[in-house]
Amino acid sequence: MIEFSLVLKFAMMILSITIFFCLYRAVIGPTIPDRMIGINLIGTKTTVMIVFTGVLFNETIFLDIALLYAMLTFITNIVFVKYMEMDK
Repeated sequence: MIEFSLVLKFAMMILSITIFFCLYRAVIGPTIPDRMIGINLIGTKTTVMIVFTGVLFNETIFLDIALLYAMLTFITNIVFVKYMEMDK
């Protein structure tokens, strides 16, 4: 039987690899919405990795940190959209 912590570590490794693909989209993306989606995906995957770390170490403080990080990512997206609207 596969140990649960091994599955979490494998999932975190896969998420880390896919973050690099999102980073590529955020940097090279041909349009501004593509870049925004790449940045938003990086924030979402990072939030999931923080939650997995909390489950792996059995610490609930990581869940609070993940919630704070998710809110910060959301606010950053809103500010970026407002900035792009002002630019037009």
